[in-house]
Amino acid sequence: MSTTKLVLPGLLLLAGLMLFQALLFDRHLESVVKQMPDRAPTAPPLRTLTALPERMAINQTVYVPVYSHVYGSKGREQPLETTLSIRNTDSTHAIVVKSIRYYGNEGKLLREYLEAPVILDSLASTDFLVQRYDMKGGVGANFLIDWFAEEAVTTPVIEAIMVSYEGNKAFAFARPGYPLGSFLVEEPWRPGSTKLDD
Repeated sequence: MSTTKLVLPGLLLLAGLMLFQALLFDRHLESVVKQMPDRAPTAPPLRTLTALPERMAINQTVYVPVYSHVYGSKGREQPLETTLSIRNTDSTHAIVVKSIRYYGNEGKLLREYLEAPVILDSLASTDFLVQRYDMKGGVGANFLIDWFAEEAVTTPVIEAIMVSYEGNKAFAFARPGYPLGSFLVEEPWRPGSTKLDD
């Protein structure tokens, strides 16, 4: 029996084992990503809206570009940790964050961060995380944030900060949100109104 005939089955077996281990690792990584917290451990608790208001002064959707990773030397993927920051800049009135949706590079909805609308009091802020090793979003990931207010308010600041670190090297950059339109609501709004439909 030739050496080739002995070596080939061994190589095929080794390749099969490596593929099996890779599949197991992918499943383990996916389960770990699902269990990752979507907020920092020190973040204050969210205050949810218990009832929708009868009237709204403004409703807006904001697009925020983010990156789950960027490419470094020779196309090497460099994972990033993302913080989405939402700041109510109005000194008098609260705003309500209706929804926070995270989309991937191909436009697929990956995560909905809110189960119910959240109230941000005057000059209050909140933040949400995309963990460093959650790289499903890709370089074309984005957030869509829907918010509204019962009174005329100053525009909130919505931005994403990406951070990378490896050994003693680190870098960070921020991207602002881009409003996709503002809708002034002049008449009373009630649940089911098309003015606030997605």
